[in-house]
Amino acid sequence: MIVLINSLYNMIKKITLLLTLCFACTQIGTAQTLLSEGFEGATFPPAGWTSFIGTNGLGTTNNWIQTSSSNTGNNAAYNQYENVTGGIAEDWLVTNQIDLTSATNAELLFYSRQTYGTNYGSNYEVKVSTNSQTSHADFTTVASYNETNIGGATYELKAVDLSAYDGMMVYIAFVHLNDDGDDWYIDDVEVRSPLNLDAKMDSASLNRYSLTSTDNQLSVDITNNGLSTITSLDISWNDGTNNYSGNFSVNLSSGQTATINHTEQVNYNSVEEKTISVTIDGVNGVADGDSSNNTTNTKFNTLSQSGTKAVLIEEATGTWCPWCPRGAVGMDYMASNYSSTTALVAVHNGDPMVVTEYDNGIGQYIGGYPSGVVDRKLEDVNPSNNDLESAYNTQINEIVPVDLSVGATQSGNALTISANATFYSNFTSADTNFRFGVVITEDGVTGTSGAYNQANNYAGGGNGPMGGYENLPNPVPASQMVYDHVGRALLGGFNGQAGSIPATVNNGQTVSYNFNYNIPTSSDVNNMHIIVLLIDQDNGTIAGAIEKSVSQALSVEEVSGIDSIKIYPNPAKDNINITFYAGNGDYAITVTDMLGRAVISQSYEGLFGNQNIELPIAQLNAGHYIMNINDDNTSYSSKFIVSK
Repeated sequence: MIVLINSLYNMIKKITLLLTLCFACTQIGTAQTLLSEGFEGATFPPAGWTSFIGTNGLGTTNNWIQTSSSNTGNNAAYNQYENVTGGIAEDWLVTNQIDLTSATNAELLFYSRQTYGTNYGSNYEVKVSTNSQTSHADFTTVASYNETNIGGATYELKAVDLSAYDGMMVYIAFVHLNDDGDDWYIDDVEVRSPLNLDAKMDSASLNRYSLTSTDNQLSVDITNNGLSTITSLDISWNDGTNNYSGNFSVNLSSGQTATINHTEQVNYNSVEEKTISVTIDGVNGVADGDSSNNTTNTKFNTLSQSGTKAVLIEEATGTWCPWCPRGAVGMDYMASNYSSTTALVAVHNGDPMVVTEYDNGIGQYIGGYPSGVVDRKLEDVNPSNNDLESAYNTQINEIVPVDLSVGATQSGNALTISANATFYSNFTSADTNFRFGVVITEDGVTGTSGAYNQANNYAGGGNGPMGGYENLPNPVPASQMVYDHVGRALLGGFNGQAGSIPATVNNGQTVSYNFNYNIPTSSDVNNMHIIVLLIDQDNGTIAGAIEKSVSQALSVEEVSGIDSIKIYPNPAKDNINITFYAGNGDYAITVTDMLGRAVISQSYEGLFGNQNIELPIAQLNAGHYIMNINDDNTSYSSKFIVSK
């Protein structure tokens, strides 16, 4: 009898434990997201949502629409400012009904972006109704925003406490009080009931490319997505073979974000292609409440050498834009000072020089006009001399995985362009990682119609000097305007030509792709340039760029024997060795820095046969250099790196 009772008791204990574990599993596995909307659907407003105007009847001249200028994905919701008099124009965007009956500590998260001039602020509200989706009187304001001069292309995360509505059915309204000249974008709207313990992996930051045997810092951004304070995190990274773990002390209250530098550096002594997986393994010494947001991946390649870097600068401009002379002056400044290490495009909007596809593509990176986009990494840059130069300095020393070159042949007005890339790492999915793209630009563009007049807020000098525009009228007549760097054509599209790179590329391999372009009879081929781009398909950024005039591209010729020249070691520190076969002649060796300045010049007379020249370079600063070898008939060039 005692045995039976004990057995029954143990069975009850096991069943109770099993039920407890199942309940815990249910809690961990239960979806905490009650609404998620990224505006990616074909219909706008999304199904169940609606939009309308305020009680005073002012609004909807520019109603809520879907736009491609997004935080993530392809689309966002956008409401343009209203030009009204006699009151505040209210444009409402309202969600479908949201079930908070089982919610605990519910909250609203959304990403917000505002664009406007320097004299405007951004005023908007978030309202909640428990009764009606369309009756203004039923809505209560739960968050008000009056933000001044923070506009731009960057979205900011907003959080609104909805815990007062736990246990209810609600509608949420985004109300744009657009009487003040601002535009409002929202994206990635989420309503959730947070867990007690939930660390969220936002992103991992790691150099995309590195030379071999070089330490690279892996950093991760973590958000406390739960209610309890996070005091420690276990974080590991894995390259498919090895796993590196670390424990990190933090003090993160709910909603706070921290950047954590992992203690294990990413470093390989050979050319490697890796996918680095980063994972939150534990929070406060236990398992995280939600493991679905604990992992992110990032790509990493070591290179046998770095390619020659040129910075792509795309300037959003238009003849109608009264501040755009600043961009024209800034672009000319960059061309005058950094012509050999930049590729420059003026992307026109709303005037006779517009290329619609280019205009639409660059629009996702800017908040207004004029604006600069640098390597499609630095967005909405003020295109003044100083700001463009600062952005250039940020990018110019970046390690790049290729050397690009461009050649061309011409028959009548038909131009065949050869885009060439020599890769310095292995890429097993190169066709999905990269695409070639080509931009055709033209200098000296003029027109006779009024649409070529340049609006000019710098006329008279009241807004300060601006490269001579202060001495010109507003607008500047077409007869006095000459436009440079004008983007004339996109070959392969804004994101590049699909299939232009083979499936697999190995270290040292050169790949080529031909583009065709018909030169318009209205264009002057002597003023035209070819820009070859290698575009990273993971994020749309520029992996490599080169700009050559059409005449330079047409004069490119293949030189036999180029493989007989070897430069080593690379990188070098004190001396660099040059071996080549000399054909009984005089040779000049010139080393230039990335600004095109000669830093070493040596002449050698009467060379014949195999040569091995040791060139001292200890006096050079660390950085990238180009070596040119010339025998008056042919010239050779190769890039090398000086390390200290």
